[in-house]
Amino acid sequence: MGLAVGDALGAPLELMGRERIRQLYGRVTEMLGGGWLRLEPGEYTDDTEMTLVLARSIVERGRFDPEDVVRRFVQWLATEPKDVGITTRTALTKVRDGMPWEEASRRTHEELGGKSASNGGLMRSPPIGLLDARNEAALVQDSLISCRLTHWHDAAAWSCAALNLAIAALVRDTPKDELLPWLLPRVDNQAVGEALERMPELAIGSVRASGYAVDCLQAAFWSYYTTDGFEDALVTVVNLGEDTDTAGAVCGALAGAAYGYDAIPSRWRDALTGREEIIDLATRIYELATKQ
Repeated sequence: MGLAVGDALGAPLELMGRERIRQLYGRVTEMLGGGWLRLEPGEYTDDTEMTLVLARSIVERGRFDPEDVVRRFVQWLATEPKDVGITTRTALTKVRDGMPWEEASRRTHEELGGKSASNGGLMRSPPIGLLDARNEAALVQDSLISCRLTHWHDAAAWSCAALNLAIAALVRDTPKDELLPWLLPRVDNQAVGEALERMPELAIGSVRASGYAVDCLQAAFWSYYTTDGFEDALVTVVNLGEDTDTAGAVCGALAGAAYGYDAIPSRWRDALTGREEIIDLATRIYELATKQ
């Protein structure tokens, strides 16, 4: 729910700079709707749509099954969603045309000149952080694979693993001041590790919620770390501008894991499209997690 709320809150601001947001709205605190995708208030983007595809697969299969997930992603692409990232579309089109997902993802990475570290894997990964919360080795492996279904770059994959490790720690009630010391030794990627290590000392002018997964992860963590509650964290991150739907989704997942469902403002929860299914899927993944 935190992820979906953050996506819907940030989506109308996507591609705007923070100064443009200030000029148009002051400081955004409500579900506005609109934006370049012409969304209704409370409507989310491909970030949540792909997250729900992953979540449905986990619930129906009882585990993370990469082949089932990528098949469902291809089916989702065929519905002509409002927005699909270039890397995601390219990789899934190759899979649709008969290429195994590993080859499709690797070739997409090569065709893009090695620039497959965009946010498309990160935004959809949090269901694995809940599913594997009690199994760290499975969490890391599943997170890396879930990203590489479409985004082959190591920094993108480890951004997903770092996010899900943090989610798992937070749902186990790890205090905020203990999270980074626990997390950093577990991140086996220099770019991701350095971004998280620098994060607490950054001034707002140095925080970028860009389409680069490492930037987006850093902005989400920074917004969680420099605030004191779910609403404050989400308002902070979406007003940074740039890739606001994904930054909102990632920060929402972190803050949701830290503060819990009841901390999400009711005015945001009530406005959210499809909230009943989201709650049901989260509950059923939690039940799977407790059986591990």
